[in-house]
Amino acid sequence: MPELLEIQSGAIPVVHQRERPTGLLEGTLIRTEDGDRPVEYLLAGDRIVTRDNGLCELRGTSTLVACDIDVIAFLPADAKPDNPEVEPQLVVPAMQQVAVDDWRANVVFERDTLATPAGSLVDGKRVRREKRKLVRLFRLHFDSPQMIVSNDFFLASEKTRAPEPFSGTDTDLFDEDARPPRNRMH
Repeated sequence: MPELLEIQSGAIPVVHQRERPTGLLEGTLIRTEDGDRPVEYLLAGDRIVTRDNGLCELRGTSTLVACDIDVIAFLPADAKPDNPEVEPQLVVPAMQQVAVDDWRANVVFERDTLATPAGSLVDGKRVRREKRKLVRLFRLHFDSPQMIVSNDFFLASEKTRAPEPFSGTDTDLFDEDARPPRNRMH
């Protein structure tokens, strides 16, 4: 179970690289019925553009904080790869599923399209691996998994419905007697 980060409005789960986090970094633009909007402003009920199902109603979002994780930065196609000043077109966690529908899907997997972790696409030039100390990740939940549109990329949504909101008042979460016993070596 992830540790919890205390904030004024409650608690947010904290994960690390070993937990292979997925989600969308704050500021990631998501294509909606009303145009591109930052992921942190999306709410249940918003209609999101998807690759296979057109507009789909967002059922909810969840947030977590990731510490010391690998992220993948995709540079714009027209950028000079040796220029460190170029702003990435998209940045996602290394394990975030990204749709590939170019020569890589055909040559490597003999398929027209596939979803693969962003980290598997690193080429050191236009797709780079970076380390981030602390990022807030947003997860989008639908009735079924979707491929959503972000900066001309297709990214996988979460596979589950949104969790119930955490009220921050459930004392059982912090009560030592309520925790399961720890495994101890004898």
